Amino acid sequence: MRLPENLRRLAYRLAGREPSIEDERLFALFRNRVELKKELTALDDDRHRLLDRLKLQEGATMRVEEQMAALEQYLGRPDEGYKSLAYYQLKALWRVGSKRLEQFGAELARQQKDRERKSQLADFDRARRERVARVERELVEDRVLGEQLQAEQKLARQRLASLKGFWNYFRRRALFDAIQTRELRIAAATDQIESLTAQIQSIESEPPPLFEGLSVDGRRAVNIAVIGYAELLYDRLAPGGLADLARQSTLKRVFDANYGTPQECQGLMHKASQAVADIERMSDDLAEIKTRADRLRRSAVYRNPDETVPNADSIAEQDVRADARRIGPNVLLDEYWEIYRALVR
Repeated sequence: MRLPENLRRLAYRLAGREPSIEDERLFALFRNRVELKKELTALDDDRHRLLDRLKLQEGATMRVEEQMAALEQYLGRPDEGYKSLAYYQLKALWRVGSKRLEQFGAELARQQKDRERKSQLADFDRARRERVARVERELVEDRVLGEQLQAEQKLARQRLASLKGFWNYFRRRALFDAIQTRELRIAAATDQIESLTAQIQSIESEPPPLFEGLSVDGRRAVNIAVIGYAELLYDRLAPGGLADLARQSTLKRVFDANYGTPQECQGLMHKASQAVADIERMSDDLAEIKTRADRLRRSAVYRNPDETVPNADSIAEQDVRADARRIGPNVLLDEYWEIYRALVR
């Protein structure tokens, strides 16, 4: 109920009368009217937002339709058809290389995760066994002490039973006090044994820790291998400049592509199609990837201790025999095969 209504009720009560049923109905209608206005305003805001999104979508659809019309007109010219086919063949080659790199990174990350999880569980199990062993050593000592006390107590009770006559009164009294004191020690030892047994059960029933994800070193190892794999893909496609041409197809429009005469375009399409098939059938050369990863690891520099992707400048492959001239592209800097999608952060 709102403040004006409270004030009106208070005024009615000060005047010595209660609000009538009609007044209550008016108050209820007023409240309902306010709530309806709020809902209407919210719905109106939603309507304007949806209209704005519809206008944006209509604009995007119109631009796509214009691009399709321009492309149809462009492809309708015979001299441009071969060029366009070669362009899209190169884009298909780029997508296949990117997919292969992403699959390699995902599988490597999964394997690294399994290794780290197994190592974590092994460390946890080893630490748990060590804790159990320490408690068990204490338990053995307390059990030996308890058995010793029980044996001493049995002998003391037998001796107490053998002491007859009034002349053994003081000896019986001293022996009885010793038995009582030993009984307290036996009770304490029994409690300690039960506590240690419960502690062992508690340790053995502890669940393993949750796996919080790959470590920084693990992610760095995966990323270094992914960079090495990207370099390997580039080298596989370097003959004929296919790797560079595939990358250029992602940087310019089909209208700006130019691959020479129709015969040259046909030759390029044949090479690209063959390269797609080769990449799809390619087996991972783990030895070569390891060699590249070792080289990259030696030169990799990171911005901070938590960074998992090395600085692009630090992994540039150099040829020291030719005045430090680069002998290959920087796949990280040039973002070959959409490498950042395959890297683990």
